[in-house]
Amino acid sequence: MRRDKVITAEAAARLVLDGDTVATSGFVRLGFAEELAVALEQRFVETGSPRELTLVYAAGQGDARSRGLNHFSHDGMLRRIIGGHWGMAPALGTLAL
Repeated sequence: MRRDKVITAEAAARLVLDGDTVATSGFVRLGFAEELAVALEQRFVETGSPRELTLVYAAGQGDARSRGLNHFSHDGMLRRIIGGHWGMAPALGTLAL
């Protein structure tokens, strides 16, 4: 069986299972896998999965409005967050509160 090393964001999002840990990287809007986060969000909104994820990140990732870590701010999508800077993801902060 041949496995491609490069796949679409949608295909990568389908690999994430309920209860998995997702680690992200980047700072503000640089180096963050925006397309993958969008694909994960879209899958969750459409199917309710993946749910109960653990999100791990160190620095603020987003635009302080709707991008970056904000894509994970849906009730039921996350079980826990291990993160540092919350300022770029206000929707995530609201969810945590």
